[in-house]
Amino acid sequence: MDKQKKSLICMYVDDFCGIKEESFNFYIERRYTIKKGRISRKHDEEIKGLPNDFWGDNVSAVTLLIGENGAGKTTLMRLLIKWLCQLSAGHIPQEKGALVISVDDEERLITFDDGKPWTIEISKNEKVIFIEDIDEIKKLLSDVRLAYYTDTMTDLELSDVLTAKELDFLQDDSLLTRLSNSMESGYTVDSIKTRIKREDFARQMKLFLYSKEKLNSMWKFPICLQEFPIRYMKLTAIKAGDEKGFEGIPDGNGSLIEEAIDLWNKVFVGNANNNLPVIARSLLWGLFSGTITSLLQWERTLPNLEKTIVTEQVRFSLRAYIRTNYYDWNTVFEHFFANMFSDCEREFSVIHRYEEFCAEWDKQIRDNINSFLEALKNIGYGEFLNKWMPSENAQNMWEFKLEYFNEKDEDEHPILMMDWKNLWEHYLAVAHLMPECRFDWKYASSGGKNQSNLYTNLFNIVDKYSGIGINQLWVLLDEPDNTFHPDWERRIIRNLLEICSIFNINFQLLISTHSPIMLSDVPKQAAILLKNEEKKENGDRIEIKRQKYPESSPFGQQIYTLFNDDFFMEHGIIGAFADMKIEEVYKELYRIEEQSLKRKKFQDEKNSENFEHDLKKYECIINLIEEPLLHGHLSQSYRLCNRRIKDLQ
Repeated sequence: MDKQKKSLICMYVDDFCGIKEESFNFYIERRYTIKKGRISRKHDEEIKGLPNDFWGDNVSAVTLLIGENGAGKTTLMRLLIKWLCQLSAGHIPQEKGALVISVDDEERLITFDDGKPWTIEISKNEKVIFIEDIDEIKKLLSDVRLAYYTDTMTDLELSDVLTAKELDFLQDDSLLTRLSNSMESGYTVDSIKTRIKREDFARQMKLFLYSKEKLNSMWKFPICLQEFPIRYMKLTAIKAGDEKGFEGIPDGNGSLIEEAIDLWNKVFVGNANNNLPVIARSLLWGLFSGTITSLLQWERTLPNLEKTIVTEQVRFSLRAYIRTNYYDWNTVFEHFFANMFSDCEREFSVIHRYEEFCAEWDKQIRDNINSFLEALKNIGYGEFLNKWMPSENAQNMWEFKLEYFNEKDEDEHPILMMDWKNLWEHYLAVAHLMPECRFDWKYASSGGKNQSNLYTNLFNIVDKYSGIGINQLWVLLDEPDNTFHPDWERRIIRNLLEICSIFNINFQLLISTHSPIMLSDVPKQAAILLKNEEKKENGDRIEIKRQKYPESSPFGQQIYTLFNDDFFMEHGIIGAFADMKIEEVYKELYRIEEQSLKRKKFQDEKNSENFEHDLKKYECIINLIEEPLLHGHLSQSYRLCNRRIKDLQ
């Protein structure tokens, strides 16, 4: 690539939320330490470079953040995002810290303290260039953007501390941020869930159609996107002609609803329009009833409106077409919408509210409605809509099996794809007018949804930036393996790198995880282990967050070893309940052995029965353990106790 590669090399945190005087390195080949106001480059013999294309031609580095809960992984990500966002807008952070950023083979040092540059000493012979001018820093970051994603409820909300200009540097698609934005927009709990589902489905469908297009060409598409985890597609919609389509309509419009249903029945009852598939009619009813409802709801938000205009104009349009003899549904509704909007526009102009009306219901919306009607007409009598079947388990739901997209019939396959893509693109343009019509996936597991969201969100973000001159994307992923099966965990880094390979952008990945499987994908210099420690300071015990690197390279290492060495499992790596039961058996066998050694014979038969009863219980637990060494040790202790009791008896 002929563009400059910019990479985040090092981040120094002086004192923030328990992180004290720590230098975090995100690049294997060049590593720095900042201590006592001085920066120096590490020249450790263990710092060995990787092949230039180790991560891929356009990925400079992959770093994993490992640590117990509360060790500071998200805190570190949050602070890094905050600093970079502020610097990109020309604002110097208040915290004391530093960043080292490389431009190809040269390093730039940015330092700050209390909103001002912080002067530190550069060790002799170091080539790092100190940048103090804020305009130069802005220029350095001008072609870089951050992307943050998590599907957990991690608190990374930064809108309270960052300005809108600063937030332009960040593409935050985390679940919590999306929920916050929805709540600020006045959505209810149910509508928030629906909105997020719609957003997720739209992104996933965009990637699905994109991948299908590329698979039909000679261009190589990543395996992870060819295996996109989609099984079935469904549409949920209100039954055509049902007055539930007008739920949410302002009170006092009952007669208008009746007239709308009368027009619908005239068009579709007892004539050739019945050949239109049921699912197509449900979509058409959703647009018809949803647009009328949206118009009436919008009118209620207008201040100082002396009379109701929309109700009367909609009623005039309905009555006009009830009296006509049009039999083609497309002609009826195309003219109905055109006249309704034209009449409303005229009446709002009379009362000098024309600009308000056009600001909300501009020509583009009307064109989108006409385009959707035309798309529905073009595919309404074809094969695509006839392949949708009513759901056996739910009313007002239709299912389309995506196996049809994989048919070997070379003639039918492209037609199905073309019809669906045509319908989908036009549906997206009017979906906000028909909230009761929602496409979604059926039978999707939480892990499948999270995996889809991970890859589609990354793809969507990169696709967005690749077309506007952004050359560098630094991607921060917080626990992307959440709810993943272990076999999916082992593919994450490979899949992410394959997606990165599609685009002509330079990438750097920073990933937090609790997964030893993911850790086995990186060299030890690419892993930062964070741990909570207690320290005495001014006579008080405080908790600080320390970092270290794995003692041995985790790359290709066995999971058992990684758990034992790098995940701070001081209490073992078996389940806590099993550990408690095994320890209980060990202590009780030891107690029985000790008591049997102190007696030459049992004092009474009752003590003998108690010992035998306990031994049978412990024997049952020992037989549950199949780990060879542990089972062998406990079995030997059991046999010894059993033999001594029998000897005493």
